[in-house]
Amino acid sequence: MGKTPRKYKGARTPQSLKEVRASARRNAVQQPQRTAAKSLVAKALEIITGQTQGDTAAAVNKASSALDRAAKHGAIHKNAAARRKSRLAKKAAIAAAAGGVMPKVVNKKKSAPKKVAAPKAEAAAAKPAAKKPAANKAAAKKPAAKKPAAKKAAPKA
Repeated sequence: MGKTPRKYKGARTPQSLKEVRASARRNAVQQPQRTAAKSLVAKALEIITGQTQGDTAAAVNKASSALDRAAKHGAIHKNAAARRKSRLAKKAAIAAAAGGVMPKVVNKKKSAPKKVAAPKAEAAAAKPAAKKPAANKAAAKKPAAKKPAAKKAAPKA
């Protein structure tokens, strides 16, 4: 048992305490890499969207390099890095095709016009009279089988 107070809810065994220390060391190395990658991606997006001035290609290259470094050291998953790089490159390509600035994307899905609630009288008149299926279902169901009564244990002699 580890040297921990009774009200302590965290790791107790020596192995789990060791894992807590190891994860703290890993976090100290990996967190700055994640932060750097995120901030470089954000800067690249700002340049792509035209919020700040700068070279789009250079910003995208720096961001993708940071994502690769973070994935190499395990700070983020390699597929997550690839996905983020792909999305960033796609946005950069759209911006380049549009003349250097990312066009404002409007929601592609067109929302259906909202239905206005009809008064109940009109709704009842619009629907044809439906048969009541409850009576048919009750007749079709079999009655539940009764279980035999449990036998009482004989008294010990």
